[in-house]
Amino acid sequence: MLCGMHNHDLEEKLQGHLLASRLSAEEKKKVIDMTKSFTVPRNILANLEQNNKESVTTIKQVYNVRTRWRKG
Repeated sequence: MLCGMHNHDLEEKLQGHLLASRLSAEEKKKVIDMTKSFTVPRNILANLEQNNKESVTTIKQVYNVRTRWRKG
């Protein structure tokens, strides 16, 4: 960023951006519940995307929530 201006256009989809792809408390609960039911991560992600068409959540966020839940 030079002189307060960006040298590129804004992305239409904020894939991978920390704030845009952050899971809500409700989504985290859903990930934990589905993990307890032995649902595989790709199906958890598919379910999240099906419920929220604007979702830019990645599989990495699903794995992170599962890992944090398991470690307590």
